[in-house]
Amino acid sequence: MKRSWLGIDIGGTSTRLQLMEDGGEWSGFRKVATASWAQQPNALAALSALIAGTLEQQQVSGVMLGLPGILSRDRQQVISLPFIQALDHQPVAALLAERLGVPVAMDKDVNHLMLWDLLQLERLPQYAVGLYPGTGMGNSLWIDGRFYHGQHGGAGELGHIPLFGNALPCPCGNVGCAETVTSGHWLSRWAQQQAPTTPLSQLFSLHGAHPELQAFIQRLAQLISCEMNILDPEYLILGGGVLAMADFPLAALRSAIQQHLRPPATRDGLKIIFSHATDHTGCRGACLAAERLFRSES
Repeated sequence: MKRSWLGIDIGGTSTRLQLMEDGGEWSGFRKVATASWAQQPNALAALSALIAGTLEQQQVSGVMLGLPGILSRDRQQVISLPFIQALDHQPVAALLAERLGVPVAMDKDVNHLMLWDLLQLERLPQYAVGLYPGTGMGNSLWIDGRFYHGQHGGAGELGHIPLFGNALPCPCGNVGCAETVTSGHWLSRWAQQQAPTTPLSQLFSLHGAHPELQAFIQRLAQLISCEMNILDPEYLILGGGVLAMADFPLAALRSAIQQHLRPPATRDGLKIIFSHATDHTGCRGACLAAERLFRSES
């Protein structure tokens, strides 16, 4: 009898659900606005109802949530979701499991993106870093063949290192975080001020030569190279909504990163790969994570 898994990718803007049967058979993809449940008076109950709607179509052996924020090291407690604060300080997976009657687990959403990308390689490396600039700065660390969470669950928060001279407030509550000037939030604000008639998706197509957008690329490259010089991974996987924008200068970003890498070892040895992520990648990665986790526990 085939087993099935439900992967859920929860972002600040959209929530995506995907079913996977053994053998990688995909079905039941759904995409809804996160606000449709997160802004309800009882967000957890609304999320449970959303998931239950999928489970009515097909029973599953396990559910995996991908969440955009910090979780406890044991992945049992939500600590901070800046864009979905209604779930903060709750054992979300356990509460959903109790409501739904199926095993539920959770991890950072970016780890599911990274897992999908890692499994596209010819072999799983021992050391890799994923960076996915979108609304914020998704950062995934794969160390010694597994995801690294840190002592308190807060590893991989490159977007929240402080940048000198940056006074912009961050949704995390701090001021001056790197992601305020290296993510989609900055691009959106810049477009509203400097190119209000340009669709955000066309920003680099129509204004890519603007000095401030060129400076954005340099800031992003410098931030990324900092982590590369600290961790010295075999692979750097780059993806996310910002890099998927039309005519985003991927070659220029790669070149700028390489310029700041420590020669000779990191500069010569780092393999930089651009993710071919789609709208389905996060929830499909969550399905694969569910299969790996729940099979190991059974």
